Amino acid sequence: MSPDAFPVAGENPFRGSTSVQLEGFGDTTQVGTGPPRPPIHVRRRINEQLMEQVQRYLRHTGDSSTRGRVLALVGEFGLGKSHLAAQVTDVLRQSTPTPALWVIGQPSVDMRSVFQHRVMSPRDDLEAMADFMQAITDYYADVTAELLEQDETGRLGGARDEFLSGLRDRRLDPHKIARAFDLDEELIHSHLRRHLRGVTDHRAFATALALLPNQVYQTDIFRWLSGEAPSAPLQQRGVTQPIQGIQGVLEAFAVFSLVYGQSDRPYALVLDEVDKIAEWTAQDRALFLNAFEMLVNRYVNQGGLLVFCVRPDLWSSLPASLHERVLPLWLDSWERPATEDLIKQHLLGSGRVPQDKTCAPFTDPAVTQVVTLSDGVPRQILRICEGAWDHAALGGGPRIDIEAVHEAIRTTHEKRPMSEAARRLERVLAGDQWWHNVPPRDLGDLPGPPGSGEPRWIEVTRTAWIVLLPVRSLLTRSAVGDIAGFLGHARDVAGATSIEMLVVVNGHACRQMRRQVADATGTMPLVLDDPRFDIALRSGVQSLAERLRASQDNTVLEKLSHRLDVIQGQQKTLLERVDSIDHSLDNPRVVAPPPTAGSLGQRLPEPVRAPFRETQEALDRLLEEGEGPRLSLVPLARTAAGRPPRPRRLLVDDSALRSMGAVVLARRLLGAFREAVVGWWETDASGSDTEPVARDQGELFAICRGFEISLESLPRLDRGGADPLSGLPATATEPGERAQDRLAQLADRVLRELGDAVSGGRAPLR
Repeated sequence: MSPDAFPVAGENPFRGSTSVQLEGFGDTTQVGTGPPRPPIHVRRRINEQLMEQVQRYLRHTGDSSTRGRVLALVGEFGLGKSHLAAQVTDVLRQSTPTPALWVIGQPSVDMRSVFQHRVMSPRDDLEAMADFMQAITDYYADVTAELLEQDETGRLGGARDEFLSGLRDRRLDPHKIARAFDLDEELIHSHLRRHLRGVTDHRAFATALALLPNQVYQTDIFRWLSGEAPSAPLQQRGVTQPIQGIQGVLEAFAVFSLVYGQSDRPYALVLDEVDKIAEWTAQDRALFLNAFEMLVNRYVNQGGLLVFCVRPDLWSSLPASLHERVLPLWLDSWERPATEDLIKQHLLGSGRVPQDKTCAPFTDPAVTQVVTLSDGVPRQILRICEGAWDHAALGGGPRIDIEAVHEAIRTTHEKRPMSEAARRLERVLAGDQWWHNVPPRDLGDLPGPPGSGEPRWIEVTRTAWIVLLPVRSLLTRSAVGDIAGFLGHARDVAGATSIEMLVVVNGHACRQMRRQVADATGTMPLVLDDPRFDIALRSGVQSLAERLRASQDNTVLEKLSHRLDVIQGQQKTLLERVDSIDHSLDNPRVVAPPPTAGSLGQRLPEPVRAPFRETQEALDRLLEEGEGPRLSLVPLARTAAGRPPRPRRLLVDDSALRSMGAVVLARRLLGAFREAVVGWWETDASGSDTEPVARDQGELFAICRGFEISLESLPRLDRGGADPLSGLPATATEPGERAQDRLAQLADRVLRELGDAVSGGRAPLR
């Protein structure tokens, strides 16, 4: 079935369903001509947990002192705490037997007015008054039995135990027993007052309850217990003031709990909107919390049920002693299944029957938007649905689409024009003396995102700015993209200038869109209609200013650190040069042009001239002849068809290139070895070539060893050769093999020959 089958017309099924207010009186009289709207309850886990606790209380069969419990419905505004509290009151009023029930919609500093006019008192209901009177009579019977049990005159006779059990089992009238045995009524009243004053420090309650069994005072006492001023007879007996003040009213509920608890009767107090105390003065708030903690202890110890609603912030600030005695039931945001169930039940209640698994006339994308934009808050869900229905009905459309949902958000939450939003920003900024009129250079004509207000630029330093961007209600993904583009463009134009952005939403912004704005700008957006907007704006601007200053300080520190690193590097280089100069002054050397191979050969010591010459000749021959076939560039002969000769392409493989490169490097390494040996030989020589003296053999060993390890890093000229561990190599036949052998043996020969020459036949240890 298409959603077109459910045209949007007639009465809005969501109107008047966005709030629940607890009533102190269980009045079910129908007002108006239409049928009563059935209550709508969406089954969720929190409902089951709460009802399970209430039913366990009502069905308790053990000792009444173990029945008491206090439940706290904890959740943010609009999650349905009052709705659940109303469910509890309905269950309690419909249970049999009906427990004594007091309902307070919200606490007030003037608690006397609440107690006197908005709370059910015993005299408001004949059954409740009779029940209360019976509870007092039962308590009176217990006191009478206790006094008779202490009587040692023997006037009770053999029926003593029967009289005592009859009083405690509520089968005998305590007044008749007291008159029959001539018990002192004033003694009973004194005993009652002593017991009651153990419960309350207010002696007026003890006196009034002790006088209540006396019919002469019953009417006056019930009026006083309902909040009226005490009559003259009561004033003569010590009850001089009416029940008033926060502490007095809560103490009255504590005394009621004593009366019903002693008589083993269920009783309950439901208190909504405890968060109102956050608006009170510190003194009034402290009075309430002290009296409320006393009340909680009474209900737990005397077998009562106390249910109160509170937001998470206030719940966290309550004393730890309350947390220990209260069971919190947390309300969380609704997911899509619960949202769909809520919409369907309202449609069913209005006579519109949507097809299975749909919320017609709401389209599926529209329901998705309702879930997202409402943050899963049922009160917001119903407000959005109500506004979307009205918008679709005005347009005459057959369905409710995304545009209707968005327009409902704007209509509901965007309560002021953008010009008024700009003036609000100016007032807050001007109060903190922030200069916010002149934008940075080159950014004066920068256009803002579509639909946004005029950006406000706050100069933190000459190179650091904060831009306040007011935008319209209902942030969407495209709007977040426009905001990010504006900020990126501003930073690109400003260049080295540091810019931070704070977005101010004129209306509504759901959690998902707030997170996206925070990801794009680095700051959480503010909502203009937030009651704490002024404080949040000042705090946000101050935080961003500190962030910009810290960023600039970090930039300066980074520049200084880099500059110090450069200076440190320069100093290190300079010190190395100074050390080099000092070493050169201490060890002077004659500066001469680089020697040629021929001159070095003549300056070599006589014992090693032949090995160097043979090795040099082997390398020169290998470099001239190379490896593989000789190269030829003779063109190919003319073909039979008479075509001209074709050029010959000579291809050289990688192995040949590596071999020739190895020969060149080996010749250079040999030259470096020859030069080092000549330098060692000519250093500190005080005799002739045949009689060398004062030469360091350790330096010679280092030169020879350096030649060996350098040679090992070059490719072998014989393309492999024999395994050095397989014994003495065979006689070399190829040019590469001969050159490789001479290179490998040269260092040993030089070290041995020159070592013998210097030490007189002893070679240095290796």
